[in-house]
Amino acid sequence: MRDAAVVVNPEVIVLCHGGPIAEPADAAYILQHTTGVVGFFGASSIERLPTERAIKQQVLDFKSIELGK
Repeated sequence: MRDAAVVVNPEVIVLCHGGPIAEPADAAYILQHTTGVVGFFGASSIERLPTERAIKQQVLDFKSIELGK
């Protein structure tokens, strides 16, 4: 896709985004193993997924509180 885009517009900026790119290591892999992909556009991998982990941990922390006697 990047190669086709460059044919149409040599100044196109190509970013990777979505799908299986959920962690920084995923984006790093894409950027290190492709030509012409110059960055990552994050959405849920930056705001939703980390929030879900934090909320889950917070719930687990509250659930672990021992009741008074």
